[in-house]
Amino acid sequence: MKLVIDENIVFAKEAFSEFGEIKLIPGREMKNSDLHDTDILIVRSVTNVNRDLLNSSRVRFVGTATIGTDHLDENYLKENGMFFCSAEGCNSMSVAEYVFAGIFSLTKKHKFNLTDKSIGIIGLGNVGSKVKKIAEAVGLTVFQNDPPRQKKENLKGFVSLNEALNCDIVTFHVPLNESGEDCTYKLLNENNLGRIKAGSILINTSRGSVVDNASLKKRLMTHKDIFTILDVWENEPDFDLELLHLVDFGTPHIAGYSFEGKVNGTKTIYDKLCEYLQRSVLWRPKTEKPNENKIFWDENKSVQNNLEEIFPLVYSIQSDDNNLRKYNLQESMSHSQYFDYLRKSYPRRREFSAYRVSGNKISTDVIKVLQSLNVELNNNTK
Repeated sequence: MKLVIDENIVFAKEAFSEFGEIKLIPGREMKNSDLHDTDILIVRSVTNVNRDLLNSSRVRFVGTATIGTDHLDENYLKENGMFFCSAEGCNSMSVAEYVFAGIFSLTKKHKFNLTDKSIGIIGLGNVGSKVKKIAEAVGLTVFQNDPPRQKKENLKGFVSLNEALNCDIVTFHVPLNESGEDCTYKLLNENNLGRIKAGSILINTSRGSVVDNASLKKRLMTHKDIFTILDVWENEPDFDLELLHLVDFGTPHIAGYSFEGKVNGTKTIYDKLCEYLQRSVLWRPKTEKPNENKIFWDENKSVQNNLEEIFPLVYSIQSDDNNLRKYNLQESMSHSQYFDYLRKSYPRRREFSAYRVSGNKISTDVIKVLQSLNVELNNNTK
């Protein structure tokens, strides 16, 4: 059995060598000729899996170690009897942490008090649900918008898109649907961008085309009156350089790039391949805690002030923003190549779950905040 795997999938050899011969290839460079004698294909979001890639191949299993599947031509795969699967939810905590790393970086820099503030969460799937849990724990008023879930599950407590856009913080966590009743292509556009009020925070970590980049750039060039965090861009990796200089934080599609998220993605696809082939699950990843994994919570400070101090210790969104802005210093590569280089060479980043928090007489409300982040608590903090 032969397997072609994106070279950036963590633990690829350790997890999949038991199934046969492995060939590791850069995701954007995969082509049809690479797959003629391939049985198993495992990719990330940078590889478009369609007729052009798979025609005349013998691939029968396609796994993407990502949450999204908009890079898969699902109709083609179904019509040709190819089993396909994703790693739904694998890096959802990583993205949720990214969102709040951005929020708390902005609140600290601009002295933005979160008391009595609201957050509009657009998309309540794996990521949005975790963002909601953290938001509620830190005291934000949550407005949730998710028409597909609302209709399918007959849920209460949801608001319209326009209501969500009117919140103090607006964050997008939807899949990219380019057509249909629940189309999310340019969900935020010239017609509704004005509903985001001055002083608000806008965050997009879903897909670049969910937000009309041209309309957003026009607003920011005309009135730089909102704080903007973009991890995803239209036409990646050929991102808009002018827009980068207008946003507060811009990063190269790495919100979900925590080590835990990557490992979860590999493990999910490994388990599904075992199930597909009716084989026993043998591989279990081994991860160790960081050498410096202790965090102190100061009960004399507010929840917001503590989180403003703690988040950069776990994940610095500022560092990723700084790195992307160095595109003009790269003599040997274009800005598009540099975008991919940053993703390929991304350093190991751990989630809050790898850290331990200590403090004296931490309150029940604070414990709720820390539990929403999956932080390990020392016995004396409970």
